[in-house]
Amino acid sequence: MTNWASENIWKKKEEKQDGVRVSSEEKIKQKAIKRIIKNNEIHYKKAKALSDIAPKPKKNEQYRIITEKQFNAYSLMLVVLQDEIIEEMYLSIYRINQPTVDSIIDFIESGKIKKATFVISNFFNQTKKPEKWAIKLRGFCEKNGNCKHVYTHNHSKVLAIKTDKNDYYIFEGSGNMSDNARIEQYIYENNKQSFEFHKQWMNEISE
Repeated sequence: MTNWASENIWKKKEEKQDGVRVSSEEKIKQKAIKRIIKNNEIHYKKAKALSDIAPKPKKNEQYRIITEKQFNAYSLMLVVLQDEIIEEMYLSIYRINQPTVDSIIDFIESGKIKKATFVISNFFNQTKKPEKWAIKLRGFCEKNGNCKHVYTHNHSKVLAIKTDKNDYYIFEGSGNMSDNARIEQYIYENNKQSFEFHKQWMNEISE
């Protein structure tokens, strides 16, 4: 009798999609995928906005940008991944949203990002109710030997990338990985010395 009741409760949670029954768990997964796709569509537009203002810098070339256009460090990540593999990535950021975390994890699992280090504000990890993206990123990094992370008193915003083509892209500025409609300032360059500088301090903090 108990098994019959449990089975019927589960059936009540099922819904039909195009004539096929889909469980509640599967429906949640589908919603998460839709959020990731929508997030990436938005950020690919932002990546185009970044490329329109400043094409990928050549070695030792630097851009200084003041803009109200909505792009950020994740936009650069998408620009780079269009034709290069990220060998090493060092990201220091105040906060990230859940779909962006999901996308970065997918890039790591697919081998598009080989190695990653994250330095993030502990505000989102040590509150009474940590945000879901912070919990997921922490759990992923703890299981993945190619990732390191630390939650600390952080408000810096830096993305440092080494690619398989020996490019060293740096993106520093005021914008978080969120939708910004304010005046933001950025330094965008391709410089090995700057990359090594940011790599060193992020490694020291995360060890």
